[in-house]
Amino acid sequence: MVEGARVRLNGWQQAAVALGSAVGALLDPRRADLIAALGETTGKPAFERVLERMKRNPEGRAKSLDFKSKFIQKVPLMQ
Repeated sequence: MVEGARVRLNGWQQAAVALGSAVGALLDPRRADLIAALGETTGKPAFERVLERMKRNPEGRAKSLDFKSKFIQKVPLMQ
C-alpha cells in the first residue's frame, strides 16, 4: 500500500469527483470504488451541516451532550 496516497482537491475538483462517482455508481452499483469516492467527497460537508443544525436546536444540543458523556464513560481516555 502506498503511504500518503491521499490527494488534496479544491472545491471544483471535489464537485467533479462527486458528480462523476455519483453518475458512475448509479450506472453500475457494484462499483464500490465509486461509492467510496462519493462518500469521501460529500461526507464531511454533510456531517458539518448536520452538526451545525444540532448545535442550533435545543434538543440536538441535549442529544449531542448526552452522547458525548456516554462516550466518555465507555471509552477509556489515555492520559
